Amino acid sequence: MTTATKPQVLVTPLCGLERDGWLNPTLLMALLEMQRDSRFEVTVELALGLTPVDYARNQCVAVARNRKFDWLLMIDNDQTIPPNVLNIVAEATPQIDVVGLPCGMSKNGGRSFQLNCDFIPGMTDGNFMGLSKMGSGVLLLRNTVWERLPKGPWFRTLTNDDELLQVKQSEDLFFCDLARSAGLKLWAHRMGSGHLKTTDLTQFAIKR
Repeated sequence: MTTATKPQVLVTPLCGLERDGWLNPTLLMALLEMQRDSRFEVTVELALGLTPVDYARNQCVAVARNRKFDWLLMIDNDQTIPPNVLNIVAEATPQIDVVGLPCGMSKNGGRSFQLNCDFIPGMTDGNFMGLSKMGSGVLLLRNTVWERLPKGPWFRTLTNDDELLQVKQSEDLFFCDLARSAGLKLWAHRMGSGHLKTTDLTQFAIKR
């Protein structure tokens, strides 16, 4: 599927139980805009009703690997992304393997907020900033991910052996550890994204 002229990008919005399969209007408009981007061959396929979330993410990566896409863009359906999100792919230098868009999240389920990533001081590449770990609300993976890690699971939710319902490590942090152990670098992009719950949490996480 890879061509010499246009990178092939698979876009998989994850439409799970959280919002009952609904695509928020901002995400929908961004998907339409991406399909009009002449720089890329864009394929949009909904990851609809795949549960649990680590299974859904692994299925998306497997499809991108098996069909030889150059990039995979996974987007949770509670994320509001800019219409020009594919500029990230256009800007990415060869060392950019994994990119997330910073967004706001509640801290320990309370009313304080933070960004869903940990930055590495001094690690930058243009609009990209190095990370030690990241959330996966908006996640771009270059094909180097499945080339270096050809077999999954890439995402896995680890639980406490004694209390199976108590999450010990989320699926996105498992992926971060796995990717870094394979020599892949994690990056954030400065454009960021919005995160909808009852309101956009990102506005509270970013210090103005």
